[in-house]
Amino acid sequence: MAEAKQIPIPEGWVRNAVGNLVHETEIREQDKLRDRVVTDIATEANRLHEALKALKKKALGDIDDLISIAGEKYDMKLGGPKGNVNLLSFDGRFKVMRVYSDRVTYTEEMEVAKAKVFECIRSWGEESNKHLLTLATNAFRLNRHGEISVSRVAEMMRAEIDDLEWKKAMEAVKDSLIVSGSAVYIRVQQRQDNGQYETINLDIAGV
Repeated sequence: MAEAKQIPIPEGWVRNAVGNLVHETEIREQDKLRDRVVTDIATEANRLHEALKALKKKALGDIDDLISIAGEKYDMKLGGPKGNVNLLSFDGRFKVMRVYSDRVTYTEEMEVAKAKVFECIRSWGEESNKHLLTLATNAFRLNRHGEISVSRVAEMMRAEIDDLEWKKAMEAVKDSLIVSGSAVYIRVQQRQDNGQYETINLDIAGV
């Protein structure tokens, strides 16, 4: 089937959010100003996104090359699973880390584990375990994607409670967790005046 041809937008017209054509003279100045601001920010964000992707690709390639060169020095050809690596500049000012991290998700067994956790808390009496009830409620609260946060579940699992039923509940939670893949990260740190290393934040929410 032939692809539908893109119909050019006539001069003086723009397409709105629902796909309809609107003449420029019918658009309020405030709407035009908002459009320019949002478009400029989004364009710059896309540029930075592509730059970060390129930086990560280059960093991973450079680290692989560095390890290969080190291996060749001792007639070692390295292969197999890659691991975490810490690299330090000669003056100790900068640290670059390649970090592999497992992606952990959960199976349908999490629903059984959840029921077991709350059954255990109710058997103790909710009034005497308000803190634990809050911890469990937060652990199993769905996020905006309708999913349970594995990190919050892990926080609940760190609670040290010497109770057989609770330990069974935690075992059920543990059995529901599976590794679905892995991700690789590049972290860059800079040494501060106090000698501690601080991560150079590349996350827009953290700067």
